[in-house]
Amino acid sequence: LGRKIVKFRIPIFIISILLLIPATIGYIKTRVNYDILCYLPEEIETMKGQDILVDEFGTGAYSMFICEGMENKDAVKLKSQIEDVEHVERVVWYDSCADISIPMEMLPEKSRTAFNSDDSTMMFIIFDTTTSADETMDAIENIREIAGKQCFLSGMSAIVTDTKNLAESEVAIYVVIAVILSCIVLALTMVSYLIPILFLLSIGIAILYNMGTNVFKGEISYITKALSAVLQLGVTMDYSIFLWHSYQEKKEIYGEDHKEAMAQAIAAT
Repeated sequence: LGRKIVKFRIPIFIISILLLIPATIGYIKTRVNYDILCYLPEEIETMKGQDILVDEFGTGAYSMFICEGMENKDAVKLKSQIEDVEHVERVVWYDSCADISIPMEMLPEKSRTAFNSDDSTMMFIIFDTTTSADETMDAIENIREIAGKQCFLSGMSAIVTDTKNLAESEVAIYVVIAVILSCIVLALTMVSYLIPILFLLSIGIAILYNMGTNVFKGEISYITKALSAVLQLGVTMDYSIFLWHSYQEKKEIYGEDHKEAMAQAIAAT
């Protein structure tokens, strides 16, 4: 097998470059799933409850929206804007059960404290999609754009959206740091500065293949996306180093027959 790989190394290289095209398309088209709940068994109460809410009541996710130091009239306007956001089914607030012209002090304490605490007031936002649906996360982002700095959004959907933004912004940083550190270490320990670049380019191609072929699964977990590139870099870098050292050893045996030395190195590695 090693001899065949060495013999057809140029066609293999050309094919590997051409395969980057479908791999890139597959990577782009693979949905990243940020929903932890989907990995739970369907028969548990949490999953059953979510399905019932969506299928029978047309409501899925919900979030709590807190406004600090906002006048009631401004809160009414903000509530109206939130209700216009796509996939927001309903917004429940003080004016859902009483006119804002009625002083809050006249309401029963249980009703008053449900929506207010000190100078803060809370709205309950209900969506028509599930907790981690793409539409829900888009709606969360739109609500945050509408709201000011004195407003805060909580709930599972908001946490999932924050996780998505954090993962997308920091994963690239981790990969870049890993690549830079690998280059420094290899440049200091290898006989040539070019070898680390070749190692990392080949590993980069393998990572893109790995992520691109996930398109057949339809979607992957955000944890997979966050870890797989760095994990694959670490694992396959070892193999690259072993292959290089094995090749150097075989060259001492086979002399100028570099093809046979590499074929034997592949088998030995």
